[in-house]
Amino acid sequence: MDDNVRDIGGHYLELASLLADGAYRLGYLPQLVAHQTLPKLNPDLSRDSRLDHLCIDARFAVRRMENWSLGVDGSSHVGRDIQGTPNDGALPERLWQTVCDGASRPARRPKAMLQSWASVFAESVLQFSPRPLDKIVVNTGGDFQLLALAHAVGELDRRGETGPMTIHVVFHFAVYETVVTARARAFGRQVNAAMAAMQGHRVHLHATTESLQQQLAAVGVDATAIPYPTRYRSGRQRESSSSNATKILLAGMPRAEKGRGQIYGLLESIERPLLRSGRFVWSMQLPPKRWQRMIPPSMQSGCDAKSPDQTERLADAGLEVLRGNLTSQAYHDWLDTAGIGLFLYDPGRYVARCSGVLLEMMIRGVPVIVPDGCWLADQVRQAEHNGPIGWIYRSVDQIPEILNTAEATLAEINANCRRHAAHIAAYHSGKNSLLKMGIDDHAAASVRQAS
Repeated sequence: MDDNVRDIGGHYLELASLLADGAYRLGYLPQLVAHQTLPKLNPDLSRDSRLDHLCIDARFAVRRMENWSLGVDGSSHVGRDIQGTPNDGALPERLWQTVCDGASRPARRPKAMLQSWASVFAESVLQFSPRPLDKIVVNTGGDFQLLALAHAVGELDRRGETGPMTIHVVFHFAVYETVVTARARAFGRQVNAAMAAMQGHRVHLHATTESLQQQLAAVGVDATAIPYPTRYRSGRQRESSSSNATKILLAGMPRAEKGRGQIYGLLESIERPLLRSGRFVWSMQLPPKRWQRMIPPSMQSGCDAKSPDQTERLADAGLEVLRGNLTSQAYHDWLDTAGIGLFLYDPGRYVARCSGVLLEMMIRGVPVIVPDGCWLADQVRQAEHNGPIGWIYRSVDQIPEILNTAEATLAEINANCRRHAAHIAAYHSGKNSLLKMGIDDHAAASVRQAS
């Protein structure tokens, strides 16, 4: 189940397809309940090779449930009950939250979103009619979504049409930034109240990073840490270039938490010494509209739209631009051309949050440049016992100097990265993610029985 899966771009469908592939390898027949716009936005969805073993039921009408979370990515300030009504905190805070709820668009109000999500979940479960060995996985969970889940499970229990269910909920987003706040403690109370309402079922919570698991524990929530899966690539296909320019690749559509506001200034500082000189090529996706705020005027003439299969350097600017969302194949082919993966992420938002793009770079053996004080820097440091696999910066102002000196050690770091890629491929697979959740390997059991 994932209400966020509504387009082929981004990591929601990628995560779903990787978990589905892992489930298939474990002997299950996976089915994805996604957002109802998925087939409408992607009429050629059946051609996506990631979905070969995945039946899709496009049903959800709401998405981005984390918008009403008490965590870092949400806007709620007090806890709620499983109907969505504020019920935690001082009376003035609850009244103010009620006012904020009412100021939202009707379809985006928390009670409406909770009811809509819970209704789709209940309908899907009744159609699925789970048997004892079947598993339900909520791919993108959180505190507010858990309320909707408890609401749906309560409705199913009242109707008496299902027996005890096994449900796994995967948490991705940070609870707090640096210290446990009152909102974070309310987050914990809200999650535990929802869990208590589902005591008749086997509901398991998981976190996609060790640091997120520790944050959940700090607010009283019991969860297991699991690896976030990434897609295996047998090897990178670097494009040939007479200039031998190293490609700096920023993967994914730029967003606020991914450094959208930092791109313009950084490009200005490296344009002449590093890009126009032919030492590096800057490669990124741009939205069809309002991209000018990210590109200095002196480089905008090189921002003509390119088809995803073109990877040569744009004339003189040291700039490569891809427009809009890419197909899975085009996206992964593009990542295969990376020389260095650059991450301008907000460390506060990623303090305990996994980056799928970082894993995609690591599994290719690509050196990375990441911000300090977050999960990304933790991964780079953990790999350093076998040699450095990249660079960590405390300020974006340090990046030009990192790039200026990177060429001297790039060959050594590349070798370290290729060795580390084998670990990433083994640990961060969809199959291993499900095994770490405690999901049984039916395929192996069938082989043992046959033997």
